[in-house]
Amino acid sequence: MNRVSPSRCLTRVPKPSIRPEPSRCRHLPTYYSTPQPQQSRLNYRPTSFQHLQRRTFLSSFIPSPPQAKNGNGNGGNNNNGRVLTAVRTLPYAPPPLFQVVSSVESYADFLPFLNSSTVTARDKETGYPTQAYLTVGYGPLSETFTSKVDCDSEKWIVEARSGEKFVEKSSSGPGSGSGLGALAGFAGFPGADEGIFEYLSTKWELVPASGAAAGTGGDPRTTVKLEIRFEFKNQWYATMMSAVEGQMAGVMIEAFEKRIREVNGG
Repeated sequence: MNRVSPSRCLTRVPKPSIRPEPSRCRHLPTYYSTPQPQQSRLNYRPTSFQHLQRRTFLSSFIPSPPQAKNGNGNGGNNNNGRVLTAVRTLPYAPPPLFQVVSSVESYADFLPFLNSSTVTARDKETGYPTQAYLTVGYGPLSETFTSKVDCDSEKWIVEARSGEKFVEKSSSGPGSGSGLGALAGFAGFPGADEGIFEYLSTKWELVPASGAAAGTGGDPRTTVKLEIRFEFKNQWYATMMSAVEGQMAGVMIEAFEKRIREVNGG
């Protein structure tokens, strides 16, 4: 008798249909970076050491002024010139005092904040200086002025003037004669267009008492007058320096008196 094996009934179960949900990701366009040409190194210009040397002493400590323009287009420069004075009476006759103030090359030895003073030209007849480089500074920062020097031994006056304002007012040609016209030969002072002054003038005047010039008629006495005239290029600088500018003349004449006592004793 044949044995019948139980049949295996296999039922195909249909797979559940799974519908993919719509993607929530946004397809972004593909960007291809275009290689940029390498920038030329020729555009890099390192600051020269010469330019660093022209950095002015005073303006190194003062923020750059705003570039506002006024109706004249001169950068907002509407400040007037300043005049500082100091007077001191000393027990000396004018000649030894004049010898000190006319020795411009020795200014750096006794005047404060003056790093160097070099005479570059002298009068052929009198030997008094007619032109000098004066370097004012503190530490590594400095500013050099080229000054026209006038020494009048008859009036006991020594004056040093520098700045483009003197050149602009000059009608003489370069290097012609004396006075303001001679300033045109060297166009003010180096870096005048980058400095803070339109002009700077320092004047020493000695006024002898009666008989003091000849050294007779009692004890010699001389009144020393120091006058400093200057004008800032911008009102911003004038405002920043107004707190300290009044001390300049007093400090200088005190240093002069100390120098006189060292040279002549007393």
